[in-house]
Parts: sequence; structure tokens; C-alpha cells
Amino acid sequence: MEIKYKINIAKDFSAYPAGRFRTEGDASGEAFLLDHLLGKLIAAIIEECVLEIDLNDMNGYPSSFISGSFGKITYELGKVMGQKKASKLIKKHLSLKCEDSAARAKAIEDEIDNPISKK
Repeated sequence: MEIKYKINIAKDFSAYPAGRFRTEGDASGEAFLLDHLLGKLIAAIIEECVLEIDLNDMNGYPSSFISGSFGKITYELGKVMGQKKASKLIKKHLSLKCEDSAARAKAIEDEIDNPISKK
């Protein structure tokens, strides 16, 4: 499928993502989910294309950020369609670009496959 949408986290969002909830700051996972990820991912699903997330040029991603964004969207969608279907759908329309560290992409893929719910 064609890559139609792109988000470079370091440039488009924050070079220092941290925290799970918006109350923990503007660079939280929830802020990324609601302000950047959700709309473009929904558009990619509807248009049968791919959203590319560029993970490069970062020191790393805290697990709270990953859980509050990628995990949260998978968890919520999983409540509607089942966890395995939700994970499969998201991974079909999401491409993780990361030449810096394969472990970064793996952490996000693992969270999509097995989201941890934090209220």
C-alpha cells in the first residue's frame, strides 16, 4: 500500500516525548494520540493507505508515552472489534520508520500487539 501520511515525531511533535496523560504535559502519549496520530491513522484506514511514523533522531521513547498513544488506540479499538483484529488493522496501515534503533520500533509493535490499559 502507498504511504500517504507521515508523522516525524521529533519534528512534528516533540524531541522529548514523555508521560502518558495530557495532564503530564504537552509531549505526552495522550497528546500525541489525540493531536497527531488518531486523525491520520483513521484517514489511512478509510483511504486504504499507510501512515508512516518516523521514529528517528530521538534518544528513545518512554514506555508511558508508547502506552499512552499506540497502546491506547489499540486498546480502545480492541474493545469494539477484538484485540487481535484491532492490532492487525493498525499494523496494516502503520509503517514505523527507524534506522536508529530496531528496538524502538519493536517496543511500539509489542504495545500494539499487547496494549496495557492505564486509566
